[in-house]
Amino acid sequence: MNDLHVDDEHSDETDAWLVEAGRRLDEPTGDVQRLIDAISADLSRVRRPARTLTSDTPGVAVSDRIIKQLLSIRIRSTLGRLVVFVAVDGEADLIDGIRIGLIARYHDELPARSEDVRDVVDDVLVAALGRHTTATARQNITVRWQDVYTREWLT
Repeated sequence: MNDLHVDDEHSDETDAWLVEAGRRLDEPTGDVQRLIDAISADLSRVRRPARTLTSDTPGVAVSDRIIKQLLSIRIRSTLGRLVVFVAVDGEADLIDGIRIGLIARYHDELPARSEDVRDVVDDVLVAALGRHTTATARQNITVRWQDVYTREWLT
């Protein structure tokens, strides 16, 4: 799986709640706080309708916002990395991929960390939506890392 993708005009904007969820888990300091402030500036004006996703359980649907929040919280609490971007890809009520962006720490081994992130995403998707509904999405998890100082996506 290739982690090097260029976001295009179809990329979702980071939801304001995502940044807020990261703040509540552990108060960041210094450079991380400046990055969060830069990302979250003006996000209170960015809103989009939630998308309802189908699950393996008949009659049970889950909002894509809930999936994003679960992913952000679980990655932060399990791996200690701040999630700054999550996109749930797919048409209508189906999910066929996840794109996720995180803040890299110095000396992180990004390929290994990316696999850790994919494992967490896999677990969250199965728990929230089911194994069958998320089979394609769990094979299509794109992980990108952002430099804490430059805010540039690492390639």
